[in-house]
Amino acid sequence: MARFNTILDWLTQAAAILAAIGLGLIVTSYVYEVVTRYFFNAPTAWVSDFVTYALCASVFLAFPKVTKDRGHVAVTILVDVLPKRIAGWMHTVVSIIGFASLAFATYISLQENLRQYTKDIETLAIIPIPQWWVSGFITFGLALSSLHMLRYAAPSNRVSSMGFSEGSG
Repeated sequence: MARFNTILDWLTQAAAILAAIGLGLIVTSYVYEVVTRYFFNAPTAWVSDFVTYALCASVFLAFPKVTKDRGHVAVTILVDVLPKRIAGWMHTVVSIIGFASLAFATYISLQENLRQYTKDIETLAIIPIPQWWVSGFITFGLALSSLHMLRYAAPSNRVSSMGFSEGSG
């Protein structure tokens, strides 16, 4: 289990770094577009499409880090008002539901990736690219996030992530 967590953490950190690089490239591309359009009267044909693809990639590359850090939106009133022992089990149930939901979304996304690949579907853009190149990031982000939810379902992670212990309450 420790090896699984190490690999998951490494992939998550690498994805977060790539997301940050993607955001930097988005800003750089927009600045480049503004300069070429307004100072040289030579707008680009590719920046708008690139920014769209890079934003999708960046969001879904950052998604696992947000999930790992529990930075996502969470309504915790039920867990907060329950006795600690029951709250721990409720946390497990909620984490398993989160895992199942994200795993199902991953499955659906993967099926769409495979459809796009087998049918050679391209983006509707000035410079078309295979659509699975973009939607693959969605599948990756959902898959890694689902694994983090599964990780948080384990009793050993309830203590460190929620601040309560199983034996008290």
